Amino acid sequence: MFRMALQLLMAFFFLFVCIQVIVIVVAWIFWPGMIQSGNSTGHYESFVLILFTVLFLLTLLLIGWYLWKPVYFFMSWIKCLANGQYDFPRRWAEIHSRKRGSLKFPYAVYKELFEHIQMLAGTLQNNEKALRESEQMKQVWIRGISHDLKTPLTYISGYSAMLTNPEYQWSEAEKREFLSVIQQKAAHLQELVQDLNENIQGHIPLLPETADIVEFVRRAVADVSSAPWANGYHFRMDSEPYPIPVSCDPKLMMRAIRNLLVNAVVHNPEGTKITVRVALLQDGMTEIRIEDNGIGFSETLVKNTAEITSSGRSGLGLSIAKQLIEAHGGQFIVASKPGEGTSLSIRLQAAQS
Repeated sequence: MFRMALQLLMAFFFLFVCIQVIVIVVAWIFWPGMIQSGNSTGHYESFVLILFTVLFLLTLLLIGWYLWKPVYFFMSWIKCLANGQYDFPRRWAEIHSRKRGSLKFPYAVYKELFEHIQMLAGTLQNNEKALRESEQMKQVWIRGISHDLKTPLTYISGYSAMLTNPEYQWSEAEKREFLSVIQQKAAHLQELVQDLNENIQGHIPLLPETADIVEFVRRAVADVSSAPWANGYHFRMDSEPYPIPVSCDPKLMMRAIRNLLVNAVVHNPEGTKITVRVALLQDGMTEIRIEDNGIGFSETLVKNTAEITSSGRSGLGLSIAKQLIEAHGGQFIVASKPGEGTSLSIRLQAAQS
């Protein structure tokens, strides 16, 4: 700011000196003798007064042009920023020198102001990008929970239909078992509804804790395989005989694994074999592999959740699982071809024992 004020002061001083020189030169041309003797007349004084007035007005015009031209450029630029246009203004190249790339006169006087507005434009652009990403993440989070609400609803609908079916006479133990499952799934529904109110700030919220991933996956397989709509599907669990500790958010990791298992059921015909393997790899990674010999699908579904293949299989459940796994720092690997089954692999870093 000091440099800007100094340059403006120098410009004003230069214009004032120019006025004095012009007045003296004109007076020397028209009244040379008067300048030498030092005597003045009324004509001379009137001329000097008129000349000073004209030059003063011209000076004001020059100063106005000098100050207003960059100010108008700044006003137009700020208006563009207010409208969400963060690119350089249209006349940006015109106010810069082609050879050196520096600002032309009189814009160079406001060099610091140009730099500050550029910083402001960059900050506004980054803030808008972060807000857009956060809003997109919220939409993905809500869409994922809406999708996952279908699973406990299916349990509740299936077991309640079994209880109310007049063709069967269930024992009291069986009824208690059905009601227990319905109660568990109702609690699961409540958890998902609460998750809708989570404050998503550009990332999926994690509450990690160390858990035995073998037992964790075994519970997920038992839960899905015992569902009424999973009858006719052959589940097999193959894992290491010892616990494998992994740091993860139990609720979100269960959502991811359950999504993959449910997908393997609802998008394959009855009689499909679904094998789940849990192993500790040599590089310290834990692998959860879910394989089936079903109809398979296009791997692009994982990248494009809106696509539906000719088999009618939607990729939303896979996309949700992929996002949850990657939020844990893990890898999600898909290998599938239509008619040849599917292999889904989850790789997570094993916790230090």
